[in-house]
Amino acid sequence: MRNFRDYLRHAEKQLSMAEDAIEHKEDTERFLIPAIILAWSAVESFVNSRCDDLNSLPSDMFEMHERAFLSEKHLRFADNGTNLGRFVLEGHEYQPLENKMFFLLAKLGSQDTSNFKGGALWQKFRNFKEVRDSLVHPRRDTEKEFSPQDVRAYIDTAKELIQVISERIWKTKVDF
Repeated sequence: MRNFRDYLRHAEKQLSMAEDAIEHKEDTERFLIPAIILAWSAVESFVNSRCDDLNSLPSDMFEMHERAFLSEKHLRFADNGTNLGRFVLEGHEYQPLENKMFFLLAKLGSQDTSNFKGGALWQKFRNFKEVRDSLVHPRRDTEKEFSPQDVRAYIDTAKELIQVISERIWKTKVDF
């Protein structure tokens, strides 16, 4: 299975290929677009893996609504059938990446999470998300321009987010 380091390595390779294309006066978008998506996937891979790790712990370690959140399932009260009177997890209820990051930081983090949202890293994340969303959910009125320098900043933002989450949760630096 690919992990966040693989996605980052591929993003870096795509950026390097874009920089080579510039030297040869070739189009760079074919390299920059995948670099952005791969850098985003690195953050998603890291966060989703942490959520999966937590979800694999004994069921009594988390409240039912937390389990539903971690497994991205819908929590429903059964009013008939064999689970009558119980809460059950079913279907899918996907959570935005930022909600999963907040959950990890709030549940396991060693610092107050209120200073995370609104800070410089959060603003970089929002800009990164806006560009990624414009690529994955294209619309004529939301097309974004980006340069190799912008893509370098997005890759660096991905690394910084991973690093902050790791340091706040495990007090450990990640090797990239």
